[in-house]
Amino acid sequence: MKTRLAFFILTLLLTRALAQEEAKSPVPTEAPDITASLVSETVLDAEEFVGADELGNLFYMENQVFYRKSGQRIFSFSNVDLGAITEVDTGNPFKILLFYRDFNSVILLDNNLNELSERLDFTGETQFNNVLFAGNSSQNNIWLYADDNKLHLYNYETLSEELQTQAMTFYQDDFRALSLASSFKRVWIQSETETLEFNEYGNYVRTYPTSGAEQILPFQKGILMLKEGAFEYFFEDERRTVLLDYKGTLKKVSVSGSSLFIYDGKKVSQYQLRL
Repeated sequence: MKTRLAFFILTLLLTRALAQEEAKSPVPTEAPDITASLVSETVLDAEEFVGADELGNLFYMENQVFYRKSGQRIFSFSNVDLGAITEVDTGNPFKILLFYRDFNSVILLDNNLNELSERLDFTGETQFNNVLFAGNSSQNNIWLYADDNKLHLYNYETLSEELQTQAMTFYQDDFRALSLASSFKRVWIQSETETLEFNEYGNYVRTYPTSGAEQILPFQKGILMLKEGAFEYFFEDERRTVLLDYKGTLKKVSVSGSSLFIYDGKKVSQYQLRL
């Protein structure tokens, strides 16, 4: 029995050492620049711009009411009982995620802003009582980052946890999460100095050097980093600069497909990115 316990402890220590060694991976190599060309500009007067999609739909908020503007049609959703909307994930326009941190809850909407499910209240969950960040995933799943410093994949139809990762401190000492970004197959959790990437099965993939990043955005198979008004693209061992001729205010940015959207407080500028 003691031999088994010693073997288990040794295996755990070796796994942690390997994970930390991977997290110290070298800075991605420089690759050809990414070009950005202006496609359109759309006037928008909004308290907070959330994002857009390649079909021209705009998502924004006014007085905690969430809106989707599609041409001349405007859809809206609000839930005054849950207070302020902390995060919105519009990466999948048919499964829009609204996160209400003060009430530890998530609401999912379809493309017409109708509720897809009952309010997801995580207060009663035994494994993650307080959710700090939330994002979309594939099928009927969503990603949750909780105060246990772990990522949880949660199925909102079965109301059950599919998986959970190791604590982020397993990969980086003194890890403190700043944001979460996710796509259909990947999820990224950002700290002050680095961004950890995991696949849809909760397996650690790699670490990107994103010290000083103001925002990270899923793009293609990697992420875009916004830092000091400039964008860089990270994918595996590549690091590419985005050649963007933009002189205005970067009040809010979002990505959809191969398009980058920039809101300056008065209009939304759409740029086509070419790898």
